[in-house]
Amino acid sequence: MNKSKTIFIITGPCGVGKSTISARLAQSFEKSVHINGDLIYHMVVGGYLPPWKDNGELMRLMWSNVSDLTKNYLERSYDIVVDYIVFPEHLKYLSDLRKRSGIILKYVILMANEEVIRERDNNRLTEQVMGERAIEVLNEFREKKIEDRYIVDTSDKSIEEIVFEIKMGERFIV
Repeated sequence: MNKSKTIFIITGPCGVGKSTISARLAQSFEKSVHINGDLIYHMVVGGYLPPWKDNGELMRLMWSNVSDLTKNYLERSYDIVVDYIVFPEHLKYLSDLRKRSGIILKYVILMANEEVIRERDNNRLTEQVMGERAIEVLNEFREKKIEDRYIVDTSDKSIEEIVFEIKMGERFIV
């Protein structure tokens, strides 16, 4: 690998703009991929459980699949944007990738205030509305007492401002 490649982990509660920011971030690179963790997790049909009810088996399988996809794209010199609800303890699933030379891992937590999250959630398609679960996830992130350096408040910023901050921000490097 001639040039360092970056794995961006874009996370946060429902309604902060993970998918929108991840897609735009991936589009900003010449050679990149956007891995949507929800799509990977929801590939399971028989035996499916919502992530917050899973005993860990489906989550481990999802992370194994994300890790394998990431390895495949890294071998072909892609920058990678992973979009999913990722708490700090989930970064262990990518630890073998961080050991590779020339790989930069950025962990970015998008946050917004409760009012903004409720508004954005209510503007989703009916089948995508999370309701109170969106606020529960917001509170889970708050309870983790995560270092401020990883957090970007999306409440009053444009998509372009957020993407620029993520691309240029060395504070996100794990």
